[in-house]
Amino acid sequence: MPVDRRALGRFALGALLAPALPRAAAAADGPPLVLEDFFTGRTRGEGLFESDLAGVRRPFTVDTVGTFDGRTLILTEYIAYADGQKETAVWRFDKTGPATYDGQRSRVAGVVPVRAEGGVVRMGYVAEVTGTDGKPLKLRFEDTLRLIDETTLLNTAAVRFLGLTVGKVEVTFLKRR
Repeated sequence: MPVDRRALGRFALGALLAPALPRAAAAADGPPLVLEDFFTGRTRGEGLFESDLAGVRRPFTVDTVGTFDGRTLILTEYIAYADGQKETAVWRFDKTGPATYDGQRSRVAGVVPVRAEGGVVRMGYVAEVTGTDGKPLKLRFEDTLRLIDETTLLNTAAVRFLGLTVGKVEVTFLKRR
């Protein structure tokens, strides 16, 4: 099934937090990553979506605004691609325990289980994009967010279709003070 390169790139980046690192081990000696602590307020991310398969390389920036009411983190992402395209995405993370959340976002199937382990947060989900034939295409995202220090977070994701890796996303977020 052919993949629409622009749709794949737009969605992979739009699905960020989050939108992501590929399956890294938890940082045992680093500070714990608590989503609401890092993402409440404003952050700025510089990132890149790459797909060797589709021949796509799209740099972007993402500005986030997060609010936390004691139970739910609402994270609004304002994404600007180097080619001028812009989009907005909103994640909702309901805290279900000291290190767990249920995440939701439009065009993401169901509730996304989110788990923190030390300085790392992981989540996997299926998201829908539009294929070149105009039909929906479901992609699997495996996201890992790694806290580098109290103001820096590295977020990468492996993007898969039918079990094959079709792309990756890497974003470095800086917490604004």
